[in-house]
Amino acid sequence: MTKEIYRTAIIGLGAVGKRMLTHLMDHPRFEPVVGFDVRSDSLHNFERPVGSFKLTKDISALLETEGIDLLYVSTPPKFHAQAVYSGLSNNWNILCEKPLGISISESEDLVRTIEKHDVFQGVNFVFSGAPSMQVAREKLASGSIGELLGAEFIMKFAKWPRAWQAHATWLGKQEQGGMLREVGSHYAYLSREIFGELKLGATQILEHPDSGHSETLFMGKWESSVGPITVNAGVGGFRQDIVRYRILGSEGCLVFDNWYQLYLENPDGWKPLLDTEMSQPIRAYMGQLDQVALQLDDGQKRLANFADALSVQKLIESTFQESCQTKG
Repeated sequence: MTKEIYRTAIIGLGAVGKRMLTHLMDHPRFEPVVGFDVRSDSLHNFERPVGSFKLTKDISALLETEGIDLLYVSTPPKFHAQAVYSGLSNNWNILCEKPLGISISESEDLVRTIEKHDVFQGVNFVFSGAPSMQVAREKLASGSIGELLGAEFIMKFAKWPRAWQAHATWLGKQEQGGMLREVGSHYAYLSREIFGELKLGATQILEHPDSGHSETLFMGKWESSVGPITVNAGVGGFRQDIVRYRILGSEGCLVFDNWYQLYLENPDGWKPLLDTEMSQPIRAYMGQLDQVALQLDDGQKRLANFADALSVQKLIESTFQESCQTKG
C-alpha cells in the first residue's frame, strides 16, 4: 500500500529551519515545497541542492501555494503566533517550534484557537521520537532501576548562544532567549513525560549579566508527585558543553548524556543502552518525523500538542517570575 507523502511549507529558515529542511528532504514521507524567510540569502550556505523547493520573501506567495499538508514554523518566538494563525487560515496542519508564543497569554490564545480547528498540532520537542526516550520508557516500565526517586538535570555552556546559533542574537536576550527556554524546555518536556505535572520549587537562584541579557546561572528544582528534579545550569569557562539528565532510581539510574546517548548507571559505572548508530542525532530527528507522519496518517496523538507545550512554557516562565534574581 502506497503511503501518503506530505507536502510541507516552512516559515523561518535559520539554523533550526534549515536543519529541518534537510531532514524533510531525506524522509520518504515528506516533500518540502516552499519556504519563507525575511532574508533572501538564508539558503546561501545550504550544504546541498534544494531541487524544486522554492524560497520566497513574500509570505503571501507561501500562503497561496496549493496542496500544502503541513506548515512547519521555525521563526523566533515573537513571530510564532502570526505564522500559526496564517497556517490555520488555510486549515493546514501545524508543527511549531517551542515556545508557542512570546507570552503565556499569547500561547493560551494559540491553544484555544487551534483546538477549534480539526488539524494536526505538534510542537518540536526532540525527545518525541528519540531512541533514547523510547528505550528509557521500556526500562522504566520493566522496573530496571527500581523505585523512581526523582532526577538531576545539568547543563553547562562555554558560551551562550552556542557557536552554531551565534547569528541568532535573540537567543542571548532576555525577551525571547536563554538556555532555559531553548534547552531546558526539552528536558522539562522529558520530565513531564516521566514524572507527570511539574511546578517550580520554593527557592531558586537566577543570574543574568544585565536586564537585557539572558540568564547565565540557574539553580533550583522542579517538583513532581514522584520526586524532585534538581536543575543546575550555567554559562562560562573555557570548557566542553555538558547536557546531562539522570533519572534516579533505588536500584540504578538512567542517564541521558549529550541529548541522544542513554546509559544504565550503578556504583560500578555506566552501561550503554544504545549502539553508536542509534545514539546519533539524526536518529532522533528522523524518528520524530516518523511520529509526525504516523500521527498525520491516523490522527492518534504521538507528539506534544499545543496544550503540552503551554504547560512546559508556564514552568519555564515561572522561573523568571519567582526566582531570586541577581545581576552578574
